[in-house]
Amino acid sequence: MRFFTSKECEDWCRPLGVPLDEKLRPTHGLTQPHRFRCAFPDSFSQLLWFSRCVESALQPRQTCLLWVTDFDIFPANENLHLYYRLRQSYGDMRLLHEAPGHLCLDYEVPDVVTLVHLCMLFGWDVHLIPTFGYGQALVCHDEWVDFGFDNDQQCDETLQELKRAGFQISSCDGV
Repeated sequence: MRFFTSKECEDWCRPLGVPLDEKLRPTHGLTQPHRFRCAFPDSFSQLLWFSRCVESALQPRQTCLLWVTDFDIFPANENLHLYYRLRQSYGDMRLLHEAPGHLCLDYEVPDVVTLVHLCMLFGWDVHLIPTFGYGQALVCHDEWVDFGFDNDQQCDETLQELKRAGFQISSCDGV
């Protein structure tokens, strides 16, 4: 895993055509033609499974940028000691606001799952932007995930998996 500054995240997103807002962060609205929003699970014990589902929805991919765009929203929920120890295990000593991007390679699936899980627990917003693949996701501090897909089959597979697990889908666009 590599860590990117906001400028490096911006530079990484531009060639991929990721729309950026006035603060040069990814927009909250995903642009893929097949989209849906899913609420976080009611049970705390399902968060890790849900994090794995978010990660697997973005396969296949070569790399994935996890760009934390909002944090410190619910400071009492944040375990910064845990987060920074994880970050330090990769040799990066910078603070989250100094380098909010986490670039994970294709074989770093457990790292993507862990970061998504921590973002959910901490109440952080994180955009998951793969370089190659058919989907993107936005994990929101308001306890939902937006999924966006270029491929309707991949969208339907993820949607059906979440419905079978009893998750609430609050909106569907282009599905």
